[in-house]
Amino acid sequence: MAQKFQDKLIPSEKLFTQVITSALPEVLKLWEQGDRFIGKEGTKCPLEIDFEKKVGRSYYQCQPHLWQCYWQGSVMQNPLIKIDIFGQTFHVEAKASFPAISAYSEESRFYQMINRPGSGINLNYGYVVELIVREIPGLSQSMILADTCRDTYLPQRIYAYGKPKQRTDEGFIWDNFDRHLFLDKFYVTHQQVNEWRVLTGALDKLTLDRKLWPEPSLLNLEDQIKYCAFFGKRVLEAKLFDAATMSPSDTKNPMPEKVLHPQTPWQRDLSKSFLGMARINPDYQLSPLDCQLAQVQGCAQNKFFTTDSATWMGFNYGLGYYPESLINEVEPSKNLKLSSKFLPASSEWHELGVRSNWKGQQGIDDLPPIAFRCYEEVSL
Repeated sequence: MAQKFQDKLIPSEKLFTQVITSALPEVLKLWEQGDRFIGKEGTKCPLEIDFEKKVGRSYYQCQPHLWQCYWQGSVMQNPLIKIDIFGQTFHVEAKASFPAISAYSEESRFYQMINRPGSGINLNYGYVVELIVREIPGLSQSMILADTCRDTYLPQRIYAYGKPKQRTDEGFIWDNFDRHLFLDKFYVTHQQVNEWRVLTGALDKLTLDRKLWPEPSLLNLEDQIKYCAFFGKRVLEAKLFDAATMSPSDTKNPMPEKVLHPQTPWQRDLSKSFLGMARINPDYQLSPLDCQLAQVQGCAQNKFFTTDSATWMGFNYGLGYYPESLINEVEPSKNLKLSSKFLPASSEWHELGVRSNWKGQQGIDDLPPIAFRCYEEVSL
């Protein structure tokens, strides 16, 4: 752990503090923008990352396995952060001072996961790291790196929910004024569930196949609820999903006179999208651009953490990709976004606000694998 500074700093301690403080922007850049540090040759740490062709660059942002890989010297030789201060160059490094996670490897870790009960603006979950300065031996500084890359903020405004009975009907509308909601951008992954298992001591339930780590975790509803609750969150609600995917006609006006119900995240009218064209033309040929917007049956790409499908507020996979579990307080039986890569582009399930029912167990009712995500409401 970090050495506690005395009230009266001696010169070496004061210099150490100044160097670490100066290095913080670069430390955060490595953590939050880790994708920028990976060259064309990729990474060389198969015990941490064994799936590079399956993920987009977003996967490496706020990614503890990349942090481990980097400081092991498997992204670049002689990993360090150079800081010039007072006419001298200092070298800041992370220290492998945390116990190994044997299911991953026998190597000591450059981070340790923590979770503290509580809610609100206090940081309850993150990764403890320990930094040293090569030129100032004997001192170290611990800090917590938060996963600031996982979720996206839902702006406060009036929103639509579901599919109205008639196109001219405004249907159910609601608002989130005075609420601070943060929604997962992507599905919860096997890697993230592994972290939950490690923190709760359920090591016998870890997903050990590294190639699966960036893929959606396929938990039953009961475990989805437990996973989200452990981190002070909840399984995503249907009306929040609609808010994140139904683009407002005017993003600058939070109180429009009329709230529309777009049929896709990119175009209001489904008939003008490739999904609408596929319904009319059974011989419609999917293009790469179509599959970037929504992976449906027939798309060759099976890549995770790509942002081509991002909606108006940075939420991904509005249509296609995987079926998604949703908590629905408005219509409890409509708790499944069924649009997915398992259905052809002509399927009528490929439309915002259209939902099916899931009984909460994977692999029943002839349903394909079902993903999920969490959201958090923060009190300020």
